[in-house]
Amino acid sequence: MQSAELPSPDMQSKEGANLANCEQIISQSQFNLYKSQMETRLEVRLREPNPLFTRWLERWLREAERRQQRSQHKLRQALEALKSYPLPLYSGRDCSVLRGFGGTLCQLIDEELRQHRAASQPQPQTTTAQYEEQVQQVVKAMQEKQQKTKKDPAKKPTKKAQLEQAAAEERERVVEMLPDSFEVLLLVDTQETSGKNKRVLDQTRSYLQSLGADHEVRRLTVGDFLWIARDADGSELVLPYIVERKRMDDLASSIRDGRFHEQKHRLRQCGLPNVIYLIEDYGDNEQLGLPLDSLLQALANTRIQSGIQVVRTENHYRSMCYLAGMSRALRQLFLSKSLHSVDRAALGSSSCLTDRRVGLLKFRALYEDSAKNAQLTVREVFVQQLLQLHSLSMERALAIVELYPTPRLLLDAYKACDEVDQARRLLAGITCGALERPLGEKLSQCLYDFYGSEFR
Repeated sequence: MQSAELPSPDMQSKEGANLANCEQIISQSQFNLYKSQMETRLEVRLREPNPLFTRWLERWLREAERRQQRSQHKLRQALEALKSYPLPLYSGRDCSVLRGFGGTLCQLIDEELRQHRAASQPQPQTTTAQYEEQVQQVVKAMQEKQQKTKKDPAKKPTKKAQLEQAAAEERERVVEMLPDSFEVLLLVDTQETSGKNKRVLDQTRSYLQSLGADHEVRRLTVGDFLWIARDADGSELVLPYIVERKRMDDLASSIRDGRFHEQKHRLRQCGLPNVIYLIEDYGDNEQLGLPLDSLLQALANTRIQSGIQVVRTENHYRSMCYLAGMSRALRQLFLSKSLHSVDRAALGSSSCLTDRRVGLLKFRALYEDSAKNAQLTVREVFVQQLLQLHSLSMERALAIVELYPTPRLLLDAYKACDEVDQARRLLAGITCGALERPLGEKLSQCLYDFYGSEFR
């Protein structure tokens, strides 16, 4: 099918006319020429079929990029799909057929459209002479494209492009699971069943098998254990629980090298609302690398400030007993419910466990979005950078980026200070945590010395 572009005579009105209307508007000779080209199935494609919607999306995308919001990725996907769509769309509901257009975005378009119609004046109709000229442009463009196609035939998409297209379509596919039509399965990260001390780590599988817990080992990009619902077609939805297991000596090591805060941040950002830290005692909890009181304080802060549930067990076997018990409880809780797939934006409002119909993330979406090499926003990178500094907890780092989302904004704020002493005290009054304690002058000075030393 050949295609050519036609300028839009009106922003969101139906473009073009059928053959019968063309015959009334343009001369007979031009109509015959236009009709003859229909033998090659000429497709009249508007140069910009939806200029209003395109302009609104571009404006929202610029605003999201300026504020470093996560919605920028969804808006960029929707904008690309809209620009590729060849037909006019007349409402946000019409846009729902395109990739990237969720319910919230469609509602925003409808609201913007109502305001636009209320403020707009009737536009003058396209004249006959203008339409004749447009038809001639269509015929000419079609003829030129036919000649170009013969010289340069379209290339077949590569296998990589086909796989990417198939993966994108799979992410957009809606999964529905009726009650009792799926199984609940515990997923175990490969790091839990292999490693230097393979004899101990292999006990994970043997313990779970002896406890009758249905499980499967695969690589997870976040957490050590989670649960999925899988139907007969192989579709997988993630139940809203995720577990990070740590032995006491591992906990001390992760606190010393900064991984503890980074892992907590990634767990809270993965989209699953119920995060559990499963902490195993290490013998008598001696020679851990950090005082036991310091570790217990870190766990208390995790529970109170981060809202993460902390469960302590005596040993590895007791940890597996806890996971097996969770598997039985989740099976009883979810098998009677109807499940469907949702994106992360809609997860909070559709995952209420008291509902008969529960919205859950697809496993593939969670896997890809939580990968360590996934694209991070500047704000997220800034948080991780702050966590590497001494005495910077997650709560303090988040409080700083709330006021200064990027390092550039913080440096600009330092430059705007009249004196060095004022810049060194810039962050001292920022409050954080449940008690809203200030960062203090000492920490503020350390941050200025780190970020402002090259600009003195």
